[in-house]
Amino acid sequence: MRFLFISMAFLLPTIATAAIPPDQLSLINAELHQPIAVHLSNGRTIPGHSIDVCGNQIQVATSEGAGEIIHTFNVNEIINFTIPGESYKTLAVEWINAGESDDAMELLQLLYLQRVKIMPLLPATESHFFIYYVDLILQSDNPARVIAVTGILKPQISHPAALCALEDAVLDSYNRLQLYDEARLLTQKWLAARNPYGDSALGYYTRSADLLRSEDYEAALDTALQPIVFSTPSPQKKLAHCYAAAISSALGLRDQDYALILYAEMLARSLTWPDTDPTFDIPFNQLNEHLKKTAKHPSTTSLSYQ
Repeated sequence: MRFLFISMAFLLPTIATAAIPPDQLSLINAELHQPIAVHLSNGRTIPGHSIDVCGNQIQVATSEGAGEIIHTFNVNEIINFTIPGESYKTLAVEWINAGESDDAMELLQLLYLQRVKIMPLLPATESHFFIYYVDLILQSDNPARVIAVTGILKPQISHPAALCALEDAVLDSYNRLQLYDEARLLTQKWLAARNPYGDSALGYYTRSADLLRSEDYEAALDTALQPIVFSTPSPQKKLAHCYAAAISSALGLRDQDYALILYAEMLARSLTWPDTDPTFDIPFNQLNEHLKKTAKHPSTTSLSYQ
């Protein structure tokens, strides 16, 4: 069996647009580049500066003078790992809670790259923790990266809420990438497992937008309205997108009055028109033009993305 070895130095790159101050980033990198200790069932501990897993085997490279020694074990021989920099996970969460998303994103990327080769062998809590990372990647508008990272994390996760969060991230990512065939299949699974009064309206949004692109305006309107009807004073995730789909569908049905009613309701709930889905671009312009020509809306004469 041939293994590809990637040194920890290459697994932990310094991000070009660093958010963390250079001095602090240097200290973090120094600790994260320390060897990972592999604890074996025979009582031995192997310090690995390069680790690779292939099937049921793991290879650990340790420094030996100017060279290295490569140890090969069955994964069943591993009891656990000691990974340097564990305290930085707490720091990342603190930065997230403080709204310091750029710093948190950079730190989480370093922690993820440090662990990614051995993620399947780590406790499920490790994969659960990196859902923070998935969320920040999605916020940074890198959906392809979300799909790749989720593929690594998901096999270790069994908690229903965590799985739902990852499934939402993947569906949202495929939809953002405009890979609509893949998004359509995931949407069907999403709708089969969820309901319109949950904490997310994502599947209703992707389904109604898909119907809208097919010019099936009545079905798109019915789908988009489901989470709107069941929504609580605290709007679900992607509810603004459902409003946009419902308004767009009403315009497709040439019911401008109903579109304006929905738009007024959308504004009253402090929701803004989503600017991330090109499906809504033409309806956005249509509604804007209609608002300019009428005085039916009490608070605005034109739309704007926010």
